[in-house]
Amino acid sequence: MLKDVIEIIKTRRCVREFREDAISDEDIKFLIDCARYAPSGFNLQPWSFLVIKNKDSLSKLSESGKKAMIPILEPMKNADKKASDFLVFLKTKGTSLFYNAPLLVIIFGNKNAPTVDFDCAMAAQNMMLAAHSKGIGSCWIGGLQPALMDERILKEIGAPQGYKAVAPLIFGYPEGKTATPEKKEPEVKWLI
Repeated sequence: MLKDVIEIIKTRRCVREFREDAISDEDIKFLIDCARYAPSGFNLQPWSFLVIKNKDSLSKLSESGKKAMIPILEPMKNADKKASDFLVFLKTKGTSLFYNAPLLVIIFGNKNAPTVDFDCAMAAQNMMLAAHSKGIGSCWIGGLQPALMDERILKEIGAPQGYKAVAPLIFGYPEGKTATPEKKEPEVKWLI
């Protein structure tokens, strides 16, 4: 049964520890169907979805992502602890950029759509909220983004022509309880 939408919004967390259980094709179709109801500029609905479930493909793409991200973080390692910690993770043999999630969905957006990044981000949020409503965890894998700018990698994974990768999302059933990070009070200015 679907949870109350406000509860879903307030309790969704990024999940980085997953059980091995596969996500059913029916549930994947449900998530994509929810994504397509996101708003989009001029109602262009500029998205396309690439579903990757094959373990070898996930492993290979993870390695490509790690290799592309390491040189970006190297200059930051002494100035930023989070960057330094993530760099150690990326360099550790056997780690997965996808945290061993059984499913990666990459949302691609039409390069000609004027609001494509925003549109695809809203579609991604719809997918993540829909997943949470079904007990499926998710996480946006920003660390894959540099690899998804490499034309060779895009060709290997069958990315659609004329589209760019906007939102690489992993999905899976959470292993244990996900930590709840502190939520800061937003800075708000009222123009009256």
